Amino acid sequence: MNTRMCWIAGAALALGLSVGPVATAAPAAPAASKPAKAPARAAKPARGATRAGRLPFDTEGAPIYLVGAEVRTGDGRRIAGAVIELRGTRIAAVGTLAATTIPAGAKTIDLTGKVITPGIVAVDSALGLVEIDAEGSTKDDSVAIADPIRAAYDASSAINADSALLPVNAIEGVTSAAVTPKGGLVSGQVAWIDLVHGDTRTIVADDEVAMRVNLGQTVAGSRAATWLRLQELFADAEFYRTHRAAYDRAQSRDLSAHRLDLEALAPYVAGQAPLVIGADRITDLRLLVALAKGGAKVVALGGTQAWRIADELAAAKIPVVVQPSQNLPESMDEMGARLDNAALLAAAGVEVGIAVFGDAHNPRNVTQEAGLAISYGLDPELALAAITAVPARAYGMDAHYGTIAPGKVANLVVWDGDPFELSQRPRAVWIRGRAIPMRSRQTELRDRYLPRIRGER
Repeated sequence: MNTRMCWIAGAALALGLSVGPVATAAPAAPAASKPAKAPARAAKPARGATRAGRLPFDTEGAPIYLVGAEVRTGDGRRIAGAVIELRGTRIAAVGTLAATTIPAGAKTIDLTGKVITPGIVAVDSALGLVEIDAEGSTKDDSVAIADPIRAAYDASSAINADSALLPVNAIEGVTSAAVTPKGGLVSGQVAWIDLVHGDTRTIVADDEVAMRVNLGQTVAGSRAATWLRLQELFADAEFYRTHRAAYDRAQSRDLSAHRLDLEALAPYVAGQAPLVIGADRITDLRLLVALAKGGAKVVALGGTQAWRIADELAAAKIPVVVQPSQNLPESMDEMGARLDNAALLAAAGVEVGIAVFGDAHNPRNVTQEAGLAISYGLDPELALAAITAVPARAYGMDAHYGTIAPGKVANLVVWDGDPFELSQRPRAVWIRGRAIPMRSRQTELRDRYLPRIRGER
């Protein structure tokens, strides 16, 4: 084994990764073939620092009181006859009518008989990156290159705040989304947005909140080759971080990815932000366990066979995001799909999220997905957390999102009853403390043409 491969193996082992025999590579090209020193990207605050502080859109405002509803907080609590005080973009207080003094003349909104939940979070979403699937000029969810490493791709720079799909989903209760690129071994960085239609300046609440990775047979049609390439990539990202000066002087060995990709990967390899990894088969899920044991923050997406190793995933503290309706396998990786996957995982102590994967048009159907999980044994309170609190925690945004509590962003949804009943739809939605218009392109088309169909005009 040459020096380069020995170093890869050593760095991978330091990350808690298993390394099998590797083939001896040809001698590396001369280091002088690298370009001269390139300018570094502007330094960002330490991971987690901005997550817990103020967000770019935060503003103060006069108090508004939402009174009388039953509040389902997202963390398992229910408050009957509740009062929620909004101030600007944040929730200032949550209590009961009996214990709250509302100042004379304050604006109040009576929601007696209604149910209020946290705003829904769309996980692994293409919202803002895709408008029309068949029109390439409206698609920014992937990079058309052969290289499977696209870690430097930052989804936040491509989000279309004027997308007509934002209000379509917002009026159904989706208030935030983890906007995620797709394709390759490493697809790129996830951005967290609120569905504030038309807000081209602050639609992105936080960029680079996670890194999207795909296991399976992504590299050379081989599961083993995919894992080896990922090990090499992580080792090189760590090497780049600790030998940056030598690399910039063209005095280091060749690395397996572009410097911008390695730079982007560094905080994720160091466990400062989550790797969200698509994995369905047990063998791939166990590789996620190995990564977690090595110090990485890992979130599993898909998890078709996760119920079979639920105890291992729970012990490794790996959240698993599932789409319950995907119970018919499209590949051998998805054999063993079960409609009660979410319930089985939750019973074993796994934090379960629920999503509509990779969709820009119908993340709003996630309440139906959660309802399906409930019908197959998932506790309704856990189902609510699966589309609110769990995604916020998994993506490191729980200081601001996921539950109804003082200090959280005022993303709220008002329902007539159980949000997981198919007959229910939101009656009102607040995003960043403002009630949004309950209309979209779809409702406008309905209102325009339905009277004609009925012969009313």
